[in-house]
Amino acid sequence: MKILLKLGSIALAILVAVGIYFVKTKGQEKIEEAKAPDVGVCLSVTGTINAEHKELDCDDANATYKVASDDGKCDPTESPYKISIGSTNSGNVADLCLQLNAKKGDCFDISAEKKVACASTKGSSSVAKVLSVGKSGATCKPPAEAVENAKRKIVLCLVPNA
Repeated sequence: MKILLKLGSIALAILVAVGIYFVKTKGQEKIEEAKAPDVGVCLSVTGTINAEHKELDCDDANATYKVASDDGKCDPTESPYKISIGSTNSGNVADLCLQLNAKKGDCFDISAEKKVACASTKGSSSVAKVLSVGKSGATCKPPAEAVENAKRKIVLCLVPNA
């Protein structure tokens, strides 16, 4: 009888350990799945239907966007981006606004909304180079064109990547 009790206790301890392991590992996956990127985080986004994003360091050459807002009230210069949070059929949606992650000297393919290498896209009619980044109300020196994000109080001065 004592042997059965001892074996039962060992089996129970093993089941508890396996249960804790499962909750910790699978629980962490669910937490990661449930998170939307925070405001200020930089991303690359691939695809248009069922687009996927990857969080990146803002200095990364592939970090095309920065999350400007999580309230869904986007400036016309921003890209709205909705993602499911939690399980895919939970109905929970994060309504993000993405602005270009731009600094002086960066190049963007405007037609594809993608950060590109300036050297390899020189002369492309769809590529614009960031001449400067300033505050709202700033003017751009010709031939640069101003792209003003009034909500975030930012002006990008863009020129053709000639």
